[in-house]
Amino acid sequence: MLHRKLGAKSLLIMMAILLLLAIGACGGPAEDADTAAPAAATSAPSAPEATAVPAAPAQPTEAPSGAMTEETGGKVTLMNAVWATELFTPRDGVGETATYGRQMHAFWINGNENLEMVPGVLTDWSVSEDGLSWDLTLRDGIVFHNGDPLTIDDAMFTMEFTFGPEAVTESISPSVQAEAADTASIEATGPDTLRVTHASPKAFFPFFISDLSFGIAGVLLPKNHFESLGQDGYNDDPVGAGPFRLEKHVISEQILLERFEDYFLPERGPSFQTLDMRLVPEVATRVAALRAGDADVVEANLAVKDQVEDGGGRMIWSQESSYIWILLPGCWEEQFPCHKKEVRHALDYAIDKDLIINQLYGPQAAVSKGWNWATPNALGYSEELDPFPYDPELAQQLMADAGYPDGDGFGTLEVHTWKAGDVPFLPEQAQLIADMWEKNLGIDVDVIVGEAATVRERWFDRQLDGKVIVRANETRWDGGSITNAVYGNPEGGAHLGGRRDDLIKIAKDVLSVVDPALRQEAFNEAYKILREEHYEFGTGYVNLPWGVGPRIAEWEPWPVVAYQTALWTMKLN
Repeated sequence: MLHRKLGAKSLLIMMAILLLLAIGACGGPAEDADTAAPAAATSAPSAPEATAVPAAPAQPTEAPSGAMTEETGGKVTLMNAVWATELFTPRDGVGETATYGRQMHAFWINGNENLEMVPGVLTDWSVSEDGLSWDLTLRDGIVFHNGDPLTIDDAMFTMEFTFGPEAVTESISPSVQAEAADTASIEATGPDTLRVTHASPKAFFPFFISDLSFGIAGVLLPKNHFESLGQDGYNDDPVGAGPFRLEKHVISEQILLERFEDYFLPERGPSFQTLDMRLVPEVATRVAALRAGDADVVEANLAVKDQVEDGGGRMIWSQESSYIWILLPGCWEEQFPCHKKEVRHALDYAIDKDLIINQLYGPQAAVSKGWNWATPNALGYSEELDPFPYDPELAQQLMADAGYPDGDGFGTLEVHTWKAGDVPFLPEQAQLIADMWEKNLGIDVDVIVGEAATVRERWFDRQLDGKVIVRANETRWDGGSITNAVYGNPEGGAHLGGRRDDLIKIAKDVLSVVDPALRQEAFNEAYKILREEHYEFGTGYVNLPWGVGPRIAEWEPWPVVAYQTALWTMKLN
């Protein structure tokens, strides 16, 4: 774990920016940072150069073991910065598992480029009049990669595994835990139908089990294969029913996938034979591989735009793909300064978001709009949810009103963050925020850069109560599942809402709105109340840039969906 501290609190913000963006700040390179109905995103025009963005990446490290040098033919090599757990079951899934999960698995429900839900494994889904029960109808003729047909037994097994009682404690996803905690029953109602009943209405349920959602909560498992191996054995030898089958998995290095010729949706089958996914944390190494022809698609950032283009590649943008999320866990406890709403508001008013966006990213790559997962094209968004303006004088007054004039008596505030793939420069952004808090509020701040899994685990175990987490998270059109996890499930590890009955009720009430015509207004009103309480806020969202080599003729990733999407739209030259 790396502790970062740049200068005294009198250090000017611009100096911090220049130091950080020189890619030599604190002894480490500036690197990609981490981690659920708009128009479709296509190859966007090149982003304008951002002021003070470094002109070149750090020197590349040695190319990853096994980098390809042979003719690739029908193979696409794609390099990610983060894969998270590298496991394959819905209980083991966090956001980054979608990078490979969407390619290997079949989902209950699919999406399209307009963020509409369309049939996947399910041909039909409908909700009861009281909003509690969902009736699901399976498609016939689906086979898993091992040749086993997908049956009602597989569907029931998967639903029980994902949302049954054991998942409340066994799943590592707070959203899955919260959903499982509120699942009352799962029953087969016919040879190809099943019913899932919740204790309270869950209008977001179809979206949550679709491939539009974050992670892999909606994937189907083969019952016989899974039970013959157990959960650990299945993760060593996973079988899905998606467009690619797993050929080889080398931990922390490679996930090699081959096209599954019997995929039940041939129109969504890839036009190429092999997807060679590589885990390459360093952006410089990814770009070097792209320039050398050893990679076709890499997670990138604006700092390497020139290197990508000079090497014959181009940038393609995943629009509105992730957001920067600032969490204040445990602030319902009175011993913490953040217990006072004035402090929570002051922390936000003290951040110059436009400066951060413009200096680190540029206006094409990031936008200071939206409230966390309620980004401009998400359910419930309105301009009233946009971030607080920069107002250091108001921030100082609020701190004084809370009893901490000029930071006196506040103590040292820890900020925990990590590197990842969907938001470049996240640790650098956390440090800039810390410098602004020191300069504008007079408080001491210590930035701690750790591993994503460790920070999440400590958050869920309440070891980070009273501290701050600056992280990335996946955008999503329907934020019902995360609203449920963060506000509607007070016993869950991800809960932020102060365990307050009023906020729990707000979450439960908005989740009970099933009528599609009423959900936009209902979520907007709920989000405005939750935003005012400010147990969480952010600096905006990012449009993730992908570096694409000359072998890729076309690719149209979806908007408002994190990580690589719609690979069947990828065409090779």
